[in-house]
Formats: sequence, C-alpha cells, structure tokens
Amino acid sequence: MSSFPFYLSASRRTDIPRFFVNEFFLAWRAGEITYDGGYGRTHTVSLRHPDVLGFIFWSKDFAPLVNHPLFEKLISVNNAVFHFTINDCPDLEPRVAPLAQRMETLRALCGLVGTERVLWRFDPVCKYRSPGGTFKTNDEAFFRIAPMIAQLGIRHCYFSFMTFYNKLNGRGVEFAKFTLQEKTDISRRMLAACREANIALYSCCNPEVPALAPGIKTAHCIDEAILRATDRFGVHRELALKPTREGCGCFESRDIGSYGQKCPHGCLYCYANPFL
Repeated sequence: MSSFPFYLSASRRTDIPRFFVNEFFLAWRAGEITYDGGYGRTHTVSLRHPDVLGFIFWSKDFAPLVNHPLFEKLISVNNAVFHFTINDCPDLEPRVAPLAQRMETLRALCGLVGTERVLWRFDPVCKYRSPGGTFKTNDEAFFRIAPMIAQLGIRHCYFSFMTFYNKLNGRGVEFAKFTLQEKTDISRRMLAACREANIALYSCCNPEVPALAPGIKTAHCIDEAILRATDRFGVHRELALKPTREGCGCFESRDIGSYGQKCPHGCLYCYANPFL
C-alpha cells in the first residue's frame, strides 16, 4: 500500500458510482480496496481516512451514489469532487438514463455537495454515420444542455473530440475523424455558448484545440487548484503533474477502478471496457 495519502479516482476505467457503488462502500467500510490494474496486476489501496486526501468520482449517472445510505457519511469525512458526464446521444449511448432523469440527479448532487465540487463533462464529441446513412455529430445536445447546467451554478465544462482506438472497430457504428475546420467551428460555437452561460470551457487531451478557439483552456481534469480550493479538512498537499495519455493535464491520483468491471452503459465510443 502507499506510504502517504493520495487522491483516489473512481473511476476512469468504469462507472463505479452508477454500477459498482455497493462494492465501493463495502470496500470503504473495510478500509481498503483491491482492483485489477490490467496486464495481470492487482493492487490494494487503503481507503482509511488518514490515507485519503479525497475522492474524484466520475460517472454518467450518480443516482445510485447520491441515494446510497452511506453517501452523506462519506462526504462528511472526505473531500470529494464529481465529474458528471452529461451528453444526450441515444445512438451512441444506448443504455444511459434519459436526460431529464440525469438532470434531476445533478440537481440533487449539487444540493448535497455544492456546485463548486461538480464539474460538467460533455465528452466525447463524435462524428459518426447515423442509422439513416448520413454522417452527423453529437454536439447539438451541448447547446441544449449548457443553459440548464448554468442555471444550477456549475462553472466548469470539460470536452474532447473522440480519440480513435482499434477496439472501436466492430461495434456496429462507423466513426469518422473531424477535419481541422470542423473542430474549429464546433469549438468556437461551444466557447460562445459557455461565455454566454458564464461557464469556463476546458479541452481534454486535444492540445490543438485552445489555439483553434482562443479562450478555451487546457484541461487538468484532476486539477490541483480545484482540489486545493475544495479541501475542507486541511489535508491537501502539493501534487505533481501525472498525465495518463498524450495531451492529458491531470495531476497525480490513484485510480481504483478495475478493467474487469465492464460498464453496462455500453457506450459505443468508450475507450475502456464497456459491456456491449
């Protein structure tokens, strides 16, 4: 186990708050979690309060976490921030809850933890061949959702253009790459909408985007400044940059999700291990 405390990420590998929340709380009560880090390796991490600086939760649907009887106890003794991915593209996200339902969950989450700890993700922006045969993009939903996010008082949005991986082949949908002009046009329209809504827009793992639309910031999705500002217990320590892939601006954390925990959302663009 680690000899000094970390922020724990739960998780970029799978949707723990939506589908594995009971396993998480069993581990939390036991004081440690063992996870599959891939390549035949398992790791055990302490979840004891002195060993945890805080949690970074990631999900498309926080309802099971928010409604869990131990959630309020968890946040009463731990720092936490929440990356809530809210897109609206049933073509590519076949088993994600309806948008209205997720917005109600978002409202409840903000009421419990404060909007300064909730970060909106519209991720990824995709170009794909629709069931009708023509190519389309999913960014239209961004402009419908942004005003609703702003009304709740959330002030950070993170987005990226889809990254192509070989594992995406054979998922029954044809993805296409954006031209540089398409990226420029979409990024500038998203930036304009965010400025109108008083939301800061961050580009995740697309280092070319801030130059295409000046005003978009380079993302640190695990952001030392936000973690420092939201620390309620005086435990934050200086963090090192520790990117997880090209273009990533994240600071150090330990991800406690397992690749073996297939995500039932089944999103067709997923780079992790969806249940399809």
